[in-house]
Amino acid sequence: MAEQHINTDSPEKKRNRPPPSDDPDEAGPPTKRTNVINVDEPNEGRAALPPRKPLKFNKMPSETQTLASGLVITATPKGGFPKPQLGDPIWRNVSTAQKLRWPQKKGPKAWVRVFRATYEPNAQVTVEKLRDIIPKIVGEKYAQNLVLSTPTAETELHERLPPPYHFLISGLLEDHLKILLDLEMCSCKEVTCFFVPYEMPLPTYIGTLENSNLEIAEIAKRTIRAQSDVMSFVHNHIRVPDAEAAIAAIDSIRVTSLRVTASSNLGKRTVWNVYCDSPPNFTLEHYYQWTKLIRNLPFASDDNGTGVIRRERQFICVQCKSFDHPTWACPFNRLPGWFGPPPPKEETITMMDDGSPQKTGRAPATPSRYNKVRGGTKKFRGRGRN
Repeated sequence: MAEQHINTDSPEKKRNRPPPSDDPDEAGPPTKRTNVINVDEPNEGRAALPPRKPLKFNKMPSETQTLASGLVITATPKGGFPKPQLGDPIWRNVSTAQKLRWPQKKGPKAWVRVFRATYEPNAQVTVEKLRDIIPKIVGEKYAQNLVLSTPTAETELHERLPPPYHFLISGLLEDHLKILLDLEMCSCKEVTCFFVPYEMPLPTYIGTLENSNLEIAEIAKRTIRAQSDVMSFVHNHIRVPDAEAAIAAIDSIRVTSLRVTASSNLGKRTVWNVYCDSPPNFTLEHYYQWTKLIRNLPFASDDNGTGVIRRERQFICVQCKSFDHPTWACPFNRLPGWFGPPPPKEETITMMDDGSPQKTGRAPATPSRYNKVRGGTKKFRGRGRN
């Protein structure tokens, strides 16, 4: 079949063009092809051009999402946000009067705390930020009765960024409160905060195991199963009788590793976080008692020595308040689309005990004369608003 070309000459030029020669020596070079179609000529007898296929692009996951209100927040990553492993009850150091009155508030309730939270005697700035974003999340017309109750400290605590720092949310309907709880965490330019159910969920973190090496999960399961007091505690304190509760809990034990700096001259070493992904149906108080029993156990191995779990506090992250990692290893600072502060510098394992601000060889911080707060308590400086 002869090669076909599209004629782009105008009608005037076609009239003045000499007829084509049958002699191949006089024909000259073929007419140059072009993608321009002469719209003056009819399409009769001309094959229709095939439709152009649309271009395909690999859809990249967005690091942020824009709500209907226009609020831009960090998008939920695949698999969800990290779960803060709270090592203290939310009610810790809340005033006695509020412990009595807040449970009596009618309707559904929940908690909210900001990133790097600390007790604030005057929390007006923080409250205004939370009052601004919550209606933008649930809808302005549904948040007209929103109440944010500010905690008051019961006593003085010599800690870095001490509690109480959870604000009580009330005045919303159950469906709108569920929107906040399903979101779990909101990070935007104005503030970064966590939404927590009124009845604090049980953590899954048990403790951090040191002085041991491989096969930690199996060693932990075998050691705990052999302790009659640990197993019987489950059956004696679970809310609903379940003969398989203790076995199911032990079978769900999971272990992860974490590289930490032991001190400035000893370099890094590996410690092991022990989790129970299906904890027994305890109250929060009973869960802490049960994990304390486990922390007292030696985890012996024929080939890897004897590992021990620190019996008191483990790590303390002053940012998300988790007990399963130090502040410098907080996973939230590394989320795509994060609006909060950047990751802090790595610190030594001396931060493991009580969250004190000093590193190895430094003296602890002392309260200043500006730390006075109402009720005779003291507030230690620290960023706690976003």
